[in-house]
Amino acid sequence: MPLFPLDIRHQEFSGQMFGYNKKEVRAFLEQLATEMDELLKKQERELVRQEQKQYDVKQEAESANSAVEDLKRREELISRTLVFAEKTKADIIANARKEAENIIHEAELKAKRAINEAKQHLGVLEHQYLSMKEQKRQFLMQFRVELQSFQDRISKDPLLSKDIEHPMDGEFKQIKEDIVPKPQTREAK
Repeated sequence: MPLFPLDIRHQEFSGQMFGYNKKEVRAFLEQLATEMDELLKKQERELVRQEQKQYDVKQEAESANSAVEDLKRREELISRTLVFAEKTKADIIANARKEAENIIHEAELKAKRAINEAKQHLGVLEHQYLSMKEQKRQFLMQFRVELQSFQDRISKDPLLSKDIEHPMDGEFKQIKEDIVPKPQTREAK
């Protein structure tokens, strides 16, 4: 059974002859009880200090665990955010590629349409050119024939021939004289 300072203070011894001095024993027991009391108090304070340290360590451990848990949550959130950002980046790139492909495809279709329209227009222009060329050829041929005809008429025209011109002039004078009377001179009166 453990001894406590109170046990030491109230300890009684039986008396004997030639035994110890009761006052000295009592003083020694009182000193022993006081020192034991101080020792116990010191031990109790040390125990309280250790318990406080253990409590503080436990609190720090819990705080550290809480901080670690908080960091883990933050790390997980950052990780999810990065994954989401990567997915978003990949989606944006994929959408941009699709849009670029659509733009290129649409541009190719417009270019093909423009080329087809240009070919059709060129075909129409070629047809018009050939038609105009044929019309010009026909016009020139007809004009040449008519011009040849006019040249033939001109070359056969009696006014251009001196042989025919003089006798015609004479005939004209004769007709004129026959129709218009000559003015009579004073002598003839």
